[in-house]
Amino acid sequence: MKVFSDPWVGHPGLNRMGLHRKRLKTAQAISRFRRAQTVRVRDADEQHLLDHGFVAIENFLPTDEFAAMEAECHGAAEAAAQATAIPEKPEVWGFGDSDRHDWGFDRFDGSTLNRFIKPGPLAKAFPRNPRFKRLARLVTGKTMSPRRNWLYQTVNGDEAEIPDQQREFHRDTFFNCMKYWYFIDPVTEDDGPFVYVPGSHKLTLERLDWEEKKAQSAVEARIAKNRREMTGSFRIEESEMEAMGLPPAQSYPVPGNTLVVANVFGFHRRGDAVPGTRRLALYGNHRPQPFIPFGS
Repeated sequence: MKVFSDPWVGHPGLNRMGLHRKRLKTAQAISRFRRAQTVRVRDADEQHLLDHGFVAIENFLPTDEFAAMEAECHGAAEAAAQATAIPEKPEVWGFGDSDRHDWGFDRFDGSTLNRFIKPGPLAKAFPRNPRFKRLARLVTGKTMSPRRNWLYQTVNGDEAEIPDQQREFHRDTFFNCMKYWYFIDPVTEDDGPFVYVPGSHKLTLERLDWEEKKAQSAVEARIAKNRREMTGSFRIEESEMEAMGLPPAQSYPVPGNTLVVANVFGFHRRGDAVPGTRRLALYGNHRPQPFIPFGS
């Protein structure tokens, strides 16, 4: 569990004894142990992922395979739009509930719509790509399940009207986990490209101290019954990252047929965007149980 509303994760006495710090260090050690069992770095892209916490690989699929994937994904997105019109704005602020349909589901993050569409045959098979599987193992030491794979359309909302919390710098949870975006269409600076802080996936002493302070704040929020602040997806200000000695965040506009893989224990966010712009990608969230020592 990552949320501090959990009675053990948010236990005041256990956290005074260093529970959060111990969980972090144990999860990192197990992740390294699993990786050693399953994969070794063999090219520059894999080393970049290990060193910096992310990698963007252009021309990931051969031209003919990408053309077929592009046609399938555009067809699926158009079919979903014909079945269910894209909603203009959310009914509530914050992370919205899923509105489910035969083709998948819609969910708002603030003003930004996330449309998750069931993948077609080619998209469904993407996580079985041998090169992709190696990248997943480098982050977690485990193979990603193909069931965690979606066709993902992002429709950027108006930040001035309803803020999107995904545009705040954050880390997803307390252990190494992976997200990926295989972009079907080009992503420009106007489209809200992925933003990542290189090297922020490393568990340094400065990071440990910051984590402990955030954990204590979450414990205090649990005592005060402030549910919004009990999250285990910690937010961070740029000044705090500077104090840790981290480099500036980098934005990654990319052409189509680009795979972006990130260790989302590192600090990242969704980039600023022009309202109404869209991104289309395959997407997956790979978050294996952190305390199982066996790789796969």
